[in-house]
Amino acid sequence: MVFKFMVSRLRVKVQKILQLDCPPNRIATAAAVGVIVGFSPYIGFHTVLAIGLSFIFNLPLYPLIVGAYITNPLTFIPIYTLCYKAGEFFTGQHAEITVNFSDLTFSTIFTTAKTFIVPFFVGAHLLGLILGAITYILSYYLVKKYKDSV
Repeated sequence: MVFKFMVSRLRVKVQKILQLDCPPNRIATAAAVGVIVGFSPYIGFHTVLAIGLSFIFNLPLYPLIVGAYITNPLTFIPIYTLCYKAGEFFTGQHAEITVNFSDLTFSTIFTTAKTFIVPFFVGAHLLGLILGAITYILSYYLVKKYKDSV
């Protein structure tokens, strides 16, 4: 039931994107930038980033927002886990997260967070760029094919 609902909502969003009065490369660029924003580690700022980038680069807002919302309450745990694991792979750093509640100070929290943040930020940005490039290629192909057939 929920899956069918999500698929139907996705189908509506794709139709809206395909019917935009923009060249395929602008739609594909907006979708790709949206995915990059969606994978960025700046939780809580995805919408602001998407609107700002749409305004600055004169990109259509709708595909950018849809791409940015790839990270939502249902997906952000698996996405950010994947980002951390990718960053761990690329940086070679592994964060050992242990919590000792008897010695919980700001200093220990900050030290533990520092070992976690570097791989997470590296992984989030690299995956965002890689998946943004894939999104550009796929969306350009799909939008071009759709616009050529109409």
